[in-house]
Amino acid sequence: MNRSYIVSLKFSKTKHILCSARINGIHANLLVDTGASSSCIHSALQEHFKLQVKGSPFDAAGANQGKMKATMTKKCPFHLGRYKMGKHGFVLLDLTHVNETLLSQGAKPIDGILGADFLIKKKVLIDYRNRKLIL
Repeated sequence: MNRSYIVSLKFSKTKHILCSARINGIHANLLVDTGASSSCIHSALQEHFKLQVKGSPFDAAGANQGKMKATMTKKCPFHLGRYKMGKHGFVLLDLTHVNETLLSQGAKPIDGILGADFLIKKKVLIDYRNRKLIL
């Protein structure tokens, strides 16, 4: 299969996979999480990324936070690495607990999570050895 996009990955001090993205033209540091059903942006960064809410708040389940309030955003321009991915909607979710944990372990905070919704839609392959996302 001929793939045309290769995006570099980084590993954090906590061994999490990170990638560089742009949301509405604004740089974002995203954690790649195959276990997250949806791609999320830290709700405190809604204005920073100029994200518009779509619909009413709903309950979302986090890995260790129980139920949390979340809101869907309207689709917006999304770039992964230097490649235009079209428009993508995100879930606005309070990621404070994630960032506090990362900071406590010496890692940098994240702006959001690139989840399975995007990874499956784009048929992404993760090359761990060479630290690449292949789309």
